[in-house]
Amino acid sequence: MNFPSALLSLFLVGVLHTSHAQDVIFSDSLKQALHSYSPEEKLDTYWLLAREYAPIDTTIAEELMSNISALKINQELSAAMITALKGIRYESQGEKDQAIDYYTMAIEKFGKKEKWVMQGQVMLDLATLYGKDNQYERFKVLSYDANNLFVAAKDSLGLITSLSNVGRSHQLLGQFDSAILYLYKSVEIIGSYKPKPLWAKVYLRVAGNTYNNLGIAYMEHGDDKMGMQFYNKAMEKKKQLGDPIEVGNMYINIGGIMFTQNNLIAARSYLDSASLNYSQASYTSGLLLCKSNSAAVSNVVKEYDRAIGYAQDGVVIAKEIGDKYNQSLNYYHIGTAYGHKGLLSLSQVYMDSSLMRAKEIKSRNVIAEIMNTQYEFAVARGDYERALSFRNKFFAVKDSMFQEKKSKDIVEMETQYKTREKDQEINFLNQENELKTASLERNTFLIVGLLILLGLVIVVFNFLRYRSIQRSKSVLQEQKIRMREAQIKAVIDSQEQERKRFATDLHDGMGQLIAALQLNIQSMSQLNGDMNKRDELYENSTYLLKDVHNEIRNIAFNLMPQTLMKEGLVAAVEELAKRINNTNQLQVKLSVLDAEDRLPEVVEVSLYRIIQEFLSNIMKYSQATHVYLGLSNHEDELVLSIEDDGIGYDIEKFKNSQGNGWRNINTRLNLIRGTMEIDTQEGRKGSAVLIAIGTFTTRAEQKESDAIKSN
Repeated sequence: MNFPSALLSLFLVGVLHTSHAQDVIFSDSLKQALHSYSPEEKLDTYWLLAREYAPIDTTIAEELMSNISALKINQELSAAMITALKGIRYESQGEKDQAIDYYTMAIEKFGKKEKWVMQGQVMLDLATLYGKDNQYERFKVLSYDANNLFVAAKDSLGLITSLSNVGRSHQLLGQFDSAILYLYKSVEIIGSYKPKPLWAKVYLRVAGNTYNNLGIAYMEHGDDKMGMQFYNKAMEKKKQLGDPIEVGNMYINIGGIMFTQNNLIAARSYLDSASLNYSQASYTSGLLLCKSNSAAVSNVVKEYDRAIGYAQDGVVIAKEIGDKYNQSLNYYHIGTAYGHKGLLSLSQVYMDSSLMRAKEIKSRNVIAEIMNTQYEFAVARGDYERALSFRNKFFAVKDSMFQEKKSKDIVEMETQYKTREKDQEINFLNQENELKTASLERNTFLIVGLLILLGLVIVVFNFLRYRSIQRSKSVLQEQKIRMREAQIKAVIDSQEQERKRFATDLHDGMGQLIAALQLNIQSMSQLNGDMNKRDELYENSTYLLKDVHNEIRNIAFNLMPQTLMKEGLVAAVEELAKRINNTNQLQVKLSVLDAEDRLPEVVEVSLYRIIQEFLSNIMKYSQATHVYLGLSNHEDELVLSIEDDGIGYDIEKFKNSQGNGWRNINTRLNLIRGTMEIDTQEGRKGSAVLIAIGTFTTRAEQKESDAIKSN
């Protein structure tokens, strides 16, 4: 696969402005020091602290907002500050529209009071919000306006941030030279600025952001050497800051350089380091970015099991935060890995899931990549007809993307063309009408003749089709009768074998234990007062009763596990796996994804018996040491997968064997309308079974439906 098209999430993490983080601590020592501050110094300090705590700690933020109101320096100014802080809180809660409203109101209020630094800071908050929403022109304009306010107020720390944001906005708009100019202006101020102790961590953060943005600018311009130089400077600042999210961002960016240099193992190593930092800070979005990109890189270096692990983690995180794009992306990575491993059925399941999510969000770049990868897999296995189909779909999606991109130019060109050609088109239509009138009579005769001929052809075709349908119905009916007879015979044979096994268990197990217990009781009646012997026989009888109880439980489990009836399929299969694992003959592992807690009884029993049958065959014949069971719910179907690492077998021999295993499996599949695919080959290690069941009503849905009917 061509790696640049391997669907990575955005690799480089840029910084739009000073993100809110708990850099300045509202400690007891600071509270004590505030007593010696002037009212204006207190106001500035509370404002700084409240901006830091507003998105992360509501309690402390409320206390600081109360302190701002209590100062009573200027009620209008206090109201403006509290309005801005509410905007920060709304933004942190994902309520973008409310945040924009409050930021806009605060900017207006600060402007009336000529508080240029505070007004500029809130402008940067609003600019960042637009930047995150990909509205880069608004981001740039607001960053320029904030920069002018900081120049008027001679606020160096504000200028570091605003100049960095202006530079980043130019870079996002593809204007490299302008981006470098403003970013270096920010660097000049960083070199000469000496922050106050309270602002030291804020300074480290904004300085690190500027170096980081410079690194990205050079990186995107193709200068990896300069990019790495500024990344290292940014990393130095971020480590001094001690914020794991910021350090994680730097690891991702350095990983981006390793990626462009085709050092993929190093790129993944940096992604893992970023992932550790994001996990430490519980930063879900960053963690998801790492998992998605690590899966893509692992697929390229052919470490497919690692790719599956990364992508499965990514799916879980994406579902938690409702990110359908990364759900689609990680399903694609899993499908790609399984495809390279040769498990084409599993690959198709995940590719279909990826395609479904991509269509929901109308992500045509993901759809195009899915089609391209499916094409490559089809070519690799020699299925050229299927490959051609996927290739055509790929080009169709690419063409639609190209057409959309060029639509404005095309519309303008078409308008000009239509204006120039309007008169010529009218003349052409007049000439065409004259020709049509001249040929209309001739065509009428031809049409009538063709209609008569067509009618005759339709009559003959329908007659032949009717005969073919009747013949097919007759053959189908005979096949159904034979299949039904075979199913009935399989059920009867299965019941007889179950009765024989049950009788043997009762005779060999229970019979011997009860006989031994009876001998103990008879012996107790003949002891003639020997109490020691009586106690010994009593204790032995107790052990025998426990053995009888265990034997009854085992027989009951084999007949119908109580766990299956009470707790459902997943719990019953886990219990079955545990019993098998305790034998040390075979290790069974179960993985469950989005499966319902309870399924219809017929589905649970049928799937349980099918799993029992396959596990029994694997233990008897496959020489396997590990079996992997998977149960997953894919929108409108339930999928069961059974994989083992034993020797393969001839599927035709299994189908035509003297036992009833194959017939029992098919009978139960027909009962629940399931389909089955088996991937095995005699002489090849490893086998896989994939069973899919279509839509059905769950027990919870049935109860809800019954409740509605009763009402």
